[in-house]
Amino acid sequence: MKRISVIVIICLLSSVSLIHAQAQQPFVLTVYGGLFFPSHLQYQEVYQSNSDIIYGFGIGLPINRHLMVIGDMSFFKSEALLAQMTDSISTLKYKFIHVGLLSKQPFTPSLFLRLSGGLNYNRIMQTTVGLQSSEQSVESEKKIGYFAGIGIEHLFDDGRTSLFADVMYDYRRIHDINFNGDYGGTRVVIGAHFYLF
Repeated sequence: MKRISVIVIICLLSSVSLIHAQAQQPFVLTVYGGLFFPSHLQYQEVYQSNSDIIYGFGIGLPINRHLMVIGDMSFFKSEALLAQMTDSISTLKYKFIHVGLLSKQPFTPSLFLRLSGGLNYNRIMQTTVGLQSSEQSVESEKKIGYFAGIGIEHLFDDGRTSLFADVMYDYRRIHDINFNGDYGGTRVVIGAHFYLF
């Protein structure tokens, strides 16, 4: 199943790259940042918070004025002092890779509704280290899930820059020895597109 998904992604990117080259559409650079709210039930208990900072960057290849193939990578990190273990710190790290489609439906010539979705590939690592103990790390199995999001976007008059705000959900369930349950989550981000002709 994993190999099939990778082959589908490669074929999709190859075909879109050909369309992109033929249409001579602009290349799009994306940067964003915001908050990520992990879905795992023990996150709030361990890290004493509902969320932490997430940031990322990506690229886009427009198929037409209102449809774009997107790919991005984002990073999330949260730390906490463990009450049950003296002078021990737990660090939780997520790395997300997204490949999918972004549809932009115009309200006005410069304001758009954004609808996005596709596949995600996530890496999750949890590390515990203390003054009197060595570092211990566990990593989740690498698995493909999916994501979906909705947002708004404003295109500036020069046509080369836009600002957007998205709410996005990543689905990622894990069933292994060290991680079990829903390790996806919801992100609320603000970002910018730069259209490079």
